[in-house]
Amino acid sequence: MYGNTKLLTADVWKMFQEMFEESGFEVYESRESVITFVQTEKQKDIENRRLTVAELTERVRDRYWRVEEMGNVRRTEAYISMLESSINPIISQFENK
Repeated sequence: MYGNTKLLTADVWKMFQEMFEESGFEVYESRESVITFVQTEKQKDIENRRLTVAELTERVRDRYWRVEEMGNVRRTEAYISMLESSINPIISQFENK
C-alpha cells in the first residue's frame, strides 16, 4: 500500500486475512514456504507500462551515447534538440495542474 513497489495491496491483504479466518494460527504451523505474491491484472498492466517506459528511456539514452561517441558535435546537438522538441510537448501535456 505504501512506497513505489506497493507489495501490500488491498487484495493481497484481504487474501491474507481470509487465510486466518479459514485456518486460524494453523497458517503458521502448516506453512513452511513463503506465501507467493500473486499479481492482479491491474498490477500486471501497471508493471508492463513501467517496463515500456523504462525500455523507451533506455533506447533514447543508448542512442544518445552512440551519437555522442561519434564525436560530431553538430549531430549530437541536433539529436538533443530533436529529443527536446519531441519530449517537451508530451511532458507539458501531463503536468499536474
